Amino acid sequence: GSEMCIRDRFNNYFTNAMNHVDGEKIIEVQVQPTENKVRVSVFNTGAPIPEDSIVHIWEKFYKVDKARTREYGGNGIGLSIVKAIMDSLGKECGVMNVDGGVEFWFDLDAKA
Repeated sequence: GSEMCIRDRFNNYFTNAMNHVDGEKIIEVQVQPTENKVRVSVFNTGAPIPEDSIVHIWEKFYKVDKARTREYGGNGIGLSIVKAIMDSLGKECGVMNVDGGVEFWFDLDAKA
């Protein structure tokens, strides 16, 4: 059910973070509840994503650094799958460069 979907999304983000963690080698997972939703985020230390790549990062097989074989998304389709699932559910997901690294996030409905 939906729990499986959530686990798949989280696993994609976590695998992604493990593939790209650098610098201090820190990965942080946060769950932040608000009034009607829960935001799950995965942060990893490392190089920022170039601004011109951020909009493309959800595309299949997109490589941020063409010289590297490891692309964000692990196997090249992980992030595009997350995006497709979130779009189909009408939920938000995103990525942002933050101090010292990169943070991926997605929103879930808060259970009443």
